[in-house]
Amino acid sequence: MLNFRHRQFLCLLCLLSCFAGCSFLKASPADNAGFLPKPDLLKESRDRAPFNAYWVFDGEGYEKIRLKYKKVYIAPVDTSVVQAIYLAASGSDENKMMRIEEAQQLAKYFRERLKLNISNVKDSTIDVVDSPGMGVLSIRLALVQVVPANPGVNFIGTVAGFFVPGGGLIKIAGEGSVAMEGYIDEVDSSSNLYEQFKDREGQKTSPFSLKDYQRYAHIRERIDEWAQQLTLMLVTPSQYQVEDADLITLNPL
Repeated sequence: MLNFRHRQFLCLLCLLSCFAGCSFLKASPADNAGFLPKPDLLKESRDRAPFNAYWVFDGEGYEKIRLKYKKVYIAPVDTSVVQAIYLAASGSDENKMMRIEEAQQLAKYFRERLKLNISNVKDSTIDVVDSPGMGVLSIRLALVQVVPANPGVNFIGTVAGFFVPGGGLIKIAGEGSVAMEGYIDEVDSSSNLYEQFKDREGQKTSPFSLKDYQRYAHIRERIDEWAQQLTLMLVTPSQYQVEDADLITLNPL
């Protein structure tokens, strides 16, 4: 019979094996998708933005503009890059159209979450409006990569991780990811380009999560986090560091 110390060791081994199937590092950046007006200006700026790359024309100057304008329009989230990827891939037309529709639903979800977050900021001086115009900041976003999780592969990897050391590595093949690009301008004018950003996120590392068995649950979680981060970027001073989301979670839901 195993003693308490042996049981502790086996539990730790199982836990580490499950984690072995996931990366503890932030997802690598996606290639420039062609959505950003001036992508060459972007670089990592973790002192302000929690994204793979970021650019602002002038932090303090942009802060003054936000305080002056006090209005923001959130454009429908673009999915044209993802659509082109799906249409060029192998597979049936029916499956391609289903994937495109799913990406469009995620885009609508992204826009609504961001609108809700900005509207719910306590004591905020910025209002969400229904149309762009002079004196209105326009947030323009695009989903440029949508890779849903594979529930079947994730299930096999989770089970293998509990019984075979290193078996959790199987989960890597089933992990999903999502990437976005975005910028803020005024009346869609490159001369009034204020801010650009891009980010790519994979699913969080966890010993077990019900999200592993839902194709888009991890992606919706990442979209929720982007909406929170973008809201903070909009309402905080330029010196404020917006923290990145945790890469590890113990929440099974």
